[in-house]
Amino acid sequence: MDRENKKRVTPDIDEEKMMNLMVDGVKIGGLQDPDETPPAEQLPEKEKEVKRERSRTKRISPAEYEEIFFREVKTTARHGKSVYIDPNHHKKLSRIIQVIGDDNITIYAYLSNLLDHHFQEFEQQITESFNEKNKPIF
Repeated sequence: MDRENKKRVTPDIDEEKMMNLMVDGVKIGGLQDPDETPPAEQLPEKEKEVKRERSRTKRISPAEYEEIFFREVKTTARHGKSVYIDPNHHKKLSRIIQVIGDDNITIYAYLSNLLDHHFQEFEQQITESFNEKNKPIF
């Protein structure tokens, strides 16, 4: 019995850090102490853009989320085009639809609503990038 207790050495746990982790989740850069967080000037350009985009998106309630993304669409999958998606994404989408959508909506309709929302939310950025990269031939 003493031998088992000697093997069970519990590490020192910073409870405050654990609580912050549970509230905030894991950041893109991994686990860091708040004291070690690099200032914005030292962040890579891509990471600055991600932070900026996340701050633009507004928080919505679960009811609003369901109203936006779990509504029927006018077209059906057979009138659309085939698109292959990652099996892990398909599994997640199916589970979301089964649980949140009460299995009353198709993956096609959910993805259509997601894309509509994405295009509305990022229309300006998409247009700017497209126009910047789409140079005329003449």
